[in-house]
Amino acid sequence: MPEVQADSEGAVSTLNLKQSCGQLMTDLLQALGSGILVGLVYSLLGLCIVIVYKASEAFNFAVGEFMVTGSFLFYIFFFDLQFPFLIALPLGLAAAAAAGAVIETLTIRPLIGRSPIAMTIITLGLAFFIRACLQLIFGSHSYSFFLELPDISIDAGELLFLSDPLWAGIMALLTFFIVMFFLFRTKWGLAIRATSENQAKAMAFGINAKMILLVVWAASSACIAVAGIMISNFGALSTMSSIVGLRAIPVVLIGGMDSIGGALAGGIIVGICESLVGTYIEPLGFTGFKEVAPYILLLIVVLIRPYGLFGTVRIERV
Repeated sequence: MPEVQADSEGAVSTLNLKQSCGQLMTDLLQALGSGILVGLVYSLLGLCIVIVYKASEAFNFAVGEFMVTGSFLFYIFFFDLQFPFLIALPLGLAAAAAAGAVIETLTIRPLIGRSPIAMTIITLGLAFFIRACLQLIFGSHSYSFFLELPDISIDAGELLFLSDPLWAGIMALLTFFIVMFFLFRTKWGLAIRATSENQAKAMAFGINAKMILLVVWAASSACIAVAGIMISNFGALSTMSSIVGLRAIPVVLIGGMDSIGGALAGGIIVGICESLVGTYIEPLGFTGFKEVAPYILLLIVVLIRPYGLFGTVRIERV
């Protein structure tokens, strides 16, 4: 009898161990999947900074404000004017692109030929100016924001991926590939890449660098608007939503300031980092650590690879 009882207890222990391992694997897969979906949206924000940087060597610190501006423009067409989604989306993106073009014409174009640091400083001022204008127009309260897209939730046993994050990942990935196609399969994309390599040589070959910079800022603003719309679809939109744009900083610095592929990889890495920290570390009592973790990861990566994981290593001769 004691032997039978020992065998029974051993079987129960083995079963409990298998169940625990299975639960750990399920939690890990859930965290990884959720992190990738959020990371794809971060990748889109990073891409918008990268293409501007490649064209002008300026870092756009107003990415969060551009994101909120594009979201509110879409909000007007879809919720206020009640246009169908398939009409409101292109109109909202076109309005965001037009706003980006106007801002570039008024603030960035006069600085062409000067140090890229001057353009970067201007974007800092733009961030405060745009935020103040948005608060003046829309106030500081939140706006309910639900697109009611078709439900594509995935419920696979213990794994559950809700519809809104899935739509956010799909839209971000689709926009990312559209930008890639534009850059590498069109004449405008060829001109943008030539200008990003060397503005002086591009102008010598007859490329209008001013027009290229205008197109880049307009395209970047439209892409940022897509990310803002998908993030707002999680429930609410307000002028304070611009803080999400700060996630683009670790994305581009981890992936590489001049690497389009690095923006995709950096966004996914940041998204997974946030998700894993939220799943395994915050429950231990480290509330809010998820917000800090990407910047700690950024410091580690920069200490090892100053130009990012996929950035171009520049060797300067003195």
